[in-house]
Amino acid sequence: MIRKTVVTLGSLLLVAAMYLTAFGWGWDAHRFINRTAVYHLPNNMQLFIQDSSFFSLHSIDPDVRRNNNPNDTSLFAEGPRHFMDIDDYPNFHNLPHDLNTVIALYGWERVKNNGTNPWATVWNYDTLVTELVQGDWAHATLRASDIGHYVGDAHQPLHNTKNYNGQYTGNSGIHARYETTMLSPTYYLSALYIVPDNVEYVTNKIDFVFDYIFHTNSLVDTILHGDTYAKAASGGIYNATYYTELWNRTRIITLDQMQRGTRDLASLWYSAWVDAGLILPTGVTPPVETKPAEFKLEQNFPNPFNPTTTISYYLPVGGTISLKVFALDGREVATIAQENQSVGHHTVEFDASRLASGVYLYRLQLGHFAETKKMLLLK
Repeated sequence: MIRKTVVTLGSLLLVAAMYLTAFGWGWDAHRFINRTAVYHLPNNMQLFIQDSSFFSLHSIDPDVRRNNNPNDTSLFAEGPRHFMDIDDYPNFHNLPHDLNTVIALYGWERVKNNGTNPWATVWNYDTLVTELVQGDWAHATLRASDIGHYVGDAHQPLHNTKNYNGQYTGNSGIHARYETTMLSPTYYLSALYIVPDNVEYVTNKIDFVFDYIFHTNSLVDTILHGDTYAKAASGGIYNATYYTELWNRTRIITLDQMQRGTRDLASLWYSAWVDAGLILPTGVTPPVETKPAEFKLEQNFPNPFNPTTTISYYLPVGGTISLKVFALDGREVATIAQENQSVGHHTVEFDASRLASGVYLYRLQLGHFAETKKMLLLK
């Protein structure tokens, strides 16, 4: 695997030949994962659902960045983000999930060489939440695409073992044969499918990533045994017979990993929307405070909405209120209410028929009281 190979001038042509066949699931499978993960998303995430082609197109961006900067050895280097050789650590099922603790125990060089996939996934997740909060959709969709690549890598069993290329078991070269050639248009890419499922809100992101890495690691032997069987069946020749037998021996786990990978990715995307305040967890309605003691602006409901939504608030004193809507650049786009109102609960309906899809801010002000919240219009 290129990730641990020193590239010399003499091996340059070999590296160039391997470039398209040694990264991730192979580019076709990465595109499949990013494109189909949206099938699991709830309907109120249309801004992501409609971007499935974008996520597919940019699913390979991390591989391109890694190739463009192969000598980066920093903490945030691209290369180590694509794998996690979890079984290189002693008693690895009890490996601490905190990166600083792992570095303190084993040193940065070993951690880097074994990969930083789980932490890179969470770093990017946290940044995605920030970009969603800011309404920075251009960067958020690119970030979501990157997360798709890292989640996809972590669901490829050979990205989760020190025996990543079968070099210790007589299966040399299995990495590219399994993930790229077998899952190419020539062979079994068209046999991949997923079944739309329900997403879950992920409370502890790093534990979630480690959980699917542990499961993925448990599948390594199935691939290695499949390779050994397929080579015997084809007489050691990597021909159609070999790939047919390799597919037959690994089909069940491969399809299951595609199902798990796309659902886990969708769950992270969904959780990011929840954490950014764009949507409520499925099945949850906004809490109603019956006797509030202070000025309070509620989250609009439904949110996202099209084209109307309800905004509720509580005034601790009466007076002239101003409830306005602003674009993210600060432009005022609508005045919902500007009038004298009495103490107590108030509810108004906002019709955004004339506005374009996107994130808006609504601000309630009464004297020196003021509060602002975000809302998402989807058309």
